[in-house]
Amino acid sequence: MKKWIVGLASVLVLSACGSSGDNTVTMYTHNDEEEMQSFASAVEEETGVNIDVLRMSSEEAWSRIDSEYPDVNADMMWGMLHSFALVAEEEDMLEPYESDTWDDVPDEFKDPDGQWYGWSYWFNAVAINEDLLDELGLDRPESWEDLLDPQYEGEIVLPDPGTSGTAFLFVSTLMQEMGEDEAWDYLDELDNNVGQYSQSGSAPAQMTSQGEYAIGITWDQAIFDRMEEGYPIDIMIPEEGVGFDLDVAWIFQDADNQEAAEEVIDFIGTDEGMELAAEYRSMVTKPDVEGTIDFEPNLIDYDAVWAAENRERIMNEWQEKFD
Repeated sequence: MKKWIVGLASVLVLSACGSSGDNTVTMYTHNDEEEMQSFASAVEEETGVNIDVLRMSSEEAWSRIDSEYPDVNADMMWGMLHSFALVAEEEDMLEPYESDTWDDVPDEFKDPDGQWYGWSYWFNAVAINEDLLDELGLDRPESWEDLLDPQYEGEIVLPDPGTSGTAFLFVSTLMQEMGEDEAWDYLDELDNNVGQYSQSGSAPAQMTSQGEYAIGITWDQAIFDRMEEGYPIDIMIPEEGVGFDLDVAWIFQDADNQEAAEEVIDFIGTDEGMELAAEYRSMVTKPDVEGTIDFEPNLIDYDAVWAAENRERIMNEWQEKFD
């Protein structure tokens, strides 16, 4: 029987210093805990601004924002899908702020009116536990198509697009590559091989690294982190190509602590902020700051605008088919 991870287990409150007051910024994020602890500490040290963070998956964060608006219980977002930024901009949720530290970041990575700023970008990838593949006598997959092979039945873990932005990127990538009808047929067939749908986009990398599954559909840095920790996993970038997404930061309209939030936006765009981000991300948007990878991934021409416009419809259909 296929297992599902449900509920709000991925929601975790982080506090850089535990203080409160006018110089404290409350933020939502989908970033991993370790990197947010590092980012929050750096902001506090550099600017004196304290950070209170509520971490959750992308879809959970958006559901929370959508239900709270116009009285969102956060000043800003640091770490969210670009497609959600476009929706939030369309719904007038964002506070424009033009930051000078972002002047040298290419225009494609930021809103012209300063409503959102893209600080890094990441891509879908597949985690492969090579030891488990050998133990089970399974071939190493090299493409999205390969994952449909019945030999992988029960050996694939995939995030749930209902809660995970990583999974939505995967689904919308397939639709942009194949067309919607063929992509839904693909997902129907893939479901036969999925042993578990996880809530978090990073969870498949962890479960694959620990030998719970042979294959995990996840995102790049989640795999690289486990590889660096010495787990017997490798990264596979399907030969058809993978989708990528810009990770963004923004300030909510009428934020309680807007000036402090502006200082955070300024810090993210500095060389120091981008160099810190590059310790955790494959690619950052500031020129001449190199991320963690030294190769060119096979990225498709991903259309974030299309993804934003069609996200709700696709998610509703997903839930009808698979929930």
